[in-house]
Amino acid sequence: MKEFKRIESLEIVRGIALMFILFFHSSIYNFANIHKIDFSNPPILIVLMSFMALWGGIFVIYSATVNSFMLISRSADKVESKVFLITSISACFYILIHYLLTLFLGRWNIDFVNNMPNLTFVAEGFRHGRLALPDARHLFEGSSISTIAVNLLLMSWLLYFALKLKVAFKRICFYLCLGGLLVIILSVARVTLYPRFTDAIAENNYFLSILCSFFLANPYPVLTYFAYGLFGTLLGVLIYNDRRDIMKFALLPLSALLFAYGVFGMMNFDKTISKPDYFWYFKTNFELGFFIFSITLIYLIFENRKKFLSKLSLIKNFSKVSLTVYMLEVTLSEIFRIVVSKFIPGWNQTINNSLLFGLFNVIVWSLIVTLWAKANFKFSFEYFWVKMLKKFGKESTKLGRI
Repeated sequence: MKEFKRIESLEIVRGIALMFILFFHSSIYNFANIHKIDFSNPPILIVLMSFMALWGGIFVIYSATVNSFMLISRSADKVESKVFLITSISACFYILIHYLLTLFLGRWNIDFVNNMPNLTFVAEGFRHGRLALPDARHLFEGSSISTIAVNLLLMSWLLYFALKLKVAFKRICFYLCLGGLLVIILSVARVTLYPRFTDAIAENNYFLSILCSFFLANPYPVLTYFAYGLFGTLLGVLIYNDRRDIMKFALLPLSALLFAYGVFGMMNFDKTISKPDYFWYFKTNFELGFFIFSITLIYLIFENRKKFLSKLSLIKNFSKVSLTVYMLEVTLSEIFRIVVSKFIPGWNQTINNSLLFGLFNVIVWSLIVTLWAKANFKFSFEYFWVKMLKKFGKESTKLGRI
């Protein structure tokens, strides 16, 4: 069996992405005058900020890459369904985390046009000083976590049958690539299917609404982001087989074409943010190309430069407790909001101050993860996750020392 190893360059990708998420979430969702922006045709700065805040796509690709690499590594000698079953159990836990975030701990949605925040339980408590049950609408929201869960479930069993049937390496790569291209291109169907989702909510059809929340709802519908999972799995297969040649001469050019296709489409439609229209469709193509290109290039350049990667301990620390930080970012941000408002009333009236607030959040979290690393992140969510997996007989390298 090929020894299972950590893909350190991709951990850097995850750590950097999380730092960007902290920065932009804390900035955008605390800007008091965001409703004054013309969201029917927003300034390019706001569009770029919305792209940077929605880094969930890169986590979908990262998760698929790492999990496919792990599954293939642990199935090199013998393909056992137990390994894939444990991955499926993990996916179910991710679904529970999705609802924990969307209902209680997670980021809050905002009707930007009318400046009406739809707060989660924790955000409502800190911001208005009251404990209120979450709005039922949160049940019908999507998230990067739910999309990662569905991709994890689907891709693990696709890999299981491919390995069990001993499908040739080239065929697996071809099917993953073709499937990814077909999904991302045909995901334009979401534009016409989305109204059925909103109708189901209006008609109180809860079963259909919750089902559609995974496949059609903002911000990461599986109908589109299954393509991210397929390409992430392809990257994991290529990394396991050490096919840098295919990454260089096939995957990089393909990602550049997706990027160009997305940019071309976006230039021909009015700029919008998180709206299920054709601009959004081309935006997801643009992001998919950008993320594949970035992850692949970083792997090719830095994976064998262990000495350089060893110096990026802060970014690695963010990566190792990425889920814990993501789950607690709103809680800490809301606490900081209260403290800053006592000393500087009206600080969030300008975008510049809001951006400084976002930077402040990143700095504080940097101090937290640096100190926490000395205790190997004991009692973090990842700490208990590793213990849980051991109960199922699966070792994890998630919290391996730097």
